[in-house]
Amino acid sequence: MAITKILNIMESEGRNPASHLKNALEYIQNPNKTEECVLVGGINCLPDFAYEQMIGTKEMFGQTGGRQGYHFIISLKPGEGTREQMYEITRQFAEEFLGGEYEGVFSVHTDKDHLHGHLVFNSVNMVTGRKYSYKKGDWKNVIQPITNRLCEEYGLSIVAAEYSKDPVNMNRKQW
Repeated sequence: MAITKILNIMESEGRNPASHLKNALEYIQNPNKTEECVLVGGINCLPDFAYEQMIGTKEMFGQTGGRQGYHFIISLKPGEGTREQMYEITRQFAEEFLGGEYEGVFSVHTDKDHLHGHLVFNSVNMVTGRKYSYKKGDWKNVIQPITNRLCEEYGLSIVAAEYSKDPVNMNRKQW
C-alpha cells in the first residue's frame, strides 16, 4: 500500500538556521539512491540551486527563522510499481500539492526493497510570503487522498480506507 509520511524540518540552533533544510535536500538527491540523480526533479526551482532559491525566498519575506521546510515520503508496497511510475506519482503529487506557490525538490530512491519518493519543500510560500501551516486532518483529508488517487491511476495499492478521506467500514485490527 502507498502511504505518505510527513516530517518537519526545524530550525538549527547555534549555526545556520537552515542547515537541516540543506541536509534534507542533499539527502534526497543522493546519487547513490537516485540512479545518479536521474530520478530527481524540481517544482518552482532547479534542484541544483534549490537551497539558495529557498533561502532567497525566506530572506525576501523576512521569514528566516522557525520551521524551515517539510519532507514528505511516499512509500510503495515492496515489489510494487516501477521507478518510472514512482517518479511520475511523486512529480504529480508535488505539482498538485505545491502548485505554483512553494519551491520543492522531489526524488525517487531505489536503494530499498520498496520504491519511495521524497519531496522536500520550502516552508515559505514564494507568492504570499506566508509559512505553510499543517493543520490537523490535512493528512487524512488532503495529503493521503492525493497519493491514493495517483496510485489508483497507476493500478497500485493504496492505504487502508480507514485512513483516507472517505472511509469504508474497516476497523483498526483489519487494517
